[in-house]
Amino acid sequence: MKSIINKIVLGLCVTSFAFVSSCNTFESEPYDWNTEDVALDPKDSTAKNMKNMFNAIYNSLPTLHIRFQDSYLDAATDDGVATKDKGGAGSLENYRNGSLSAENVASLDGDAWKRCYTGIRRANLFLQKIEGYPTSTKLPADQVVKMKAEARALKAYFYFELVKRWGGVPIVYDQVFDLDSDLNIPRSSREDCVKFILDELSPDVPTSCFNDLYEAQSTAASDNTGIYGRFNKGTALGLLSRLKLYLASPLYNESGDIDKWEEAAAAAKAVIDLNVYDLHPDFLKLFAEKESFPSKEIIMVREFGANSTIETKNSPSGYYNGTVKCLGLTSPSQNLVDAFLTIDGKMIGDEGSNYNPQYPYQNRDPRLQYTIFYNGSRWLSRNVETFEGGKDRAYRPGLFYTQTGYYLRKFLGMAESKTNFGSVPHHYLMIRYAEILLNYAEALNEIDPLANKAEIEGCLIKIRKRANINAGADGRYGLPDTYDKQTMRKIIRNERRIELAFEDHRFWDIRRWKIAEDVMTKPVKGVVITKQADDSFNYKYVDVRRSTFEPKMYWYPIPRTEFTSNSKLVQNPGWNY
Repeated sequence: MKSIINKIVLGLCVTSFAFVSSCNTFESEPYDWNTEDVALDPKDSTAKNMKNMFNAIYNSLPTLHIRFQDSYLDAATDDGVATKDKGGAGSLENYRNGSLSAENVASLDGDAWKRCYTGIRRANLFLQKIEGYPTSTKLPADQVVKMKAEARALKAYFYFELVKRWGGVPIVYDQVFDLDSDLNIPRSSREDCVKFILDELSPDVPTSCFNDLYEAQSTAASDNTGIYGRFNKGTALGLLSRLKLYLASPLYNESGDIDKWEEAAAAAKAVIDLNVYDLHPDFLKLFAEKESFPSKEIIMVREFGANSTIETKNSPSGYYNGTVKCLGLTSPSQNLVDAFLTIDGKMIGDEGSNYNPQYPYQNRDPRLQYTIFYNGSRWLSRNVETFEGGKDRAYRPGLFYTQTGYYLRKFLGMAESKTNFGSVPHHYLMIRYAEILLNYAEALNEIDPLANKAEIEGCLIKIRKRANINAGADGRYGLPDTYDKQTMRKIIRNERRIELAFEDHRFWDIRRWKIAEDVMTKPVKGVVITKQADDSFNYKYVDVRRSTFEPKMYWYPIPRTEFTSNSKLVQNPGWNY
């Protein structure tokens, strides 16, 4: 960790400051560089630099879109592959082929160790320097209280991101290190790290930041436009729901302690009981439509300006946006396509399902077409052609084409009937209400599926109804009348997989459930489609990737560079230094 801290100290003395607009769009690069005496000058009546220091904490939040080899972390699971990984040689394939190591882990995951500790240091520095800083009309005392609470909440978030990757990590508490500091800091236990997070966020801990946060909010009304996207009480409860679900899961809860599931259920219910959040009525428009933002579904968001980069990167490779060639850099798998339900809410292999293998994309869960481009999908006023020799699977030099027969549709704007994309916002929905409903259903099922039957089904039906699954004569949206815990567990996990696809969940879910050793040793599948003389299609399903997974891979190795200057670090089991 010393190497990370030293770079921060040497690079800018205080921290980098990110410009933030009135709508809190946090830029990805520093707006300017300042030394400490200038940044913290109490004579600065505008408090501009102090505010910029605060905004820089938000700048350390992760991004979702195309941060992994112009693709997504889910492309390192059974849900897809990065299109650039032809032959399985790209960087994301290190997660799949056993080549992950202490040497390369930093670059694979966007240098998460560095990013999180940078965010923690920025929060600590702000909290240190705001003490005694004179308030004014530009920096009112009540606003300072909120900013301090947000800094603490963000620090808790960064520690959660570290814990889910590495388990126990060094806790630096409120320390701000300089070049003369002793940076040989041992790892705290996972339990101590979790306690630190809970102590910072929990409403039942009197010394936490919770009561000083803004109230939970779901829409940017005229009186809160300037604080939309900021960490609030709803965000804190949403993060606690995710954390406690992880803590109840097999990877963290090896003894199967049912009390952990009770805590996870209560944490999700606390968000639901706010009566602030709800599902957005249109699943497709939720992710990239100006009219859909803000939305009552969004609990935590990192905002980004409007552009067409995501469309260019992900649209099928035979398309052009004016003169710009599209790249199709994410290839969802046949495994994921098969996980999507039929329109009646059944799995494609279930008895009574109306799935027709000759027409595999008909009568399917509408979320399939909203998530994945398949052969015959509509885009930029023509049909997608992923059959052999089609416009979007033509083998031409220098062209990236789908490795699986599919491209990623989710997150793109509404361009089915247009001739170009235009610019649309691509906000990173870090926590949304659908996740909370799934968290609640999962926890209740693990406690007792019979005692909690109505609430479990209520969560799933709410999500399926929004997806436009047919209710059926019984109004159960495809859910079986009777089931045991294992059956409902399978249903909930599958619902989570398709609802939250490519939102940075699948990678972590298969780990916390401790099923990665099974999931990641099965082949990633794709489809080869051949067009017949009568314009019908033949579908042949093929293996496109072989994967491997060892138990040590449930936790990341600590980056090798951190051991060069912190003698008290201990590597995770199974990994070489």
